[in-house]
Amino acid sequence: MNLFLITIAFACIGVYEALPLVREEAWRELIAAGCIWFLGFGLSVLMAFEAPVPSPVAIMEFVSDVVLGVLRLVL
Repeated sequence: MNLFLITIAFACIGVYEALPLVREEAWRELIAAGCIWFLGFGLSVLMAFEAPVPSPVAIMEFVSDVVLGVLRLVL
């Protein structure tokens, strides 16, 4: 039942948010928003199945370390 409700909620949000972007032909924004919606949907499904979800803090630390490492090489 939880999976059904999650799917319906994300479908409603997707339609509500995507239709104006399609009308304006804002394809890049639509792709970016779609990627974020897909990640959110995936995390919601994992949480509904009570799967262990990684901490967002650990992910952000990894990303910031990579970005700072690249910036150190460039600058």
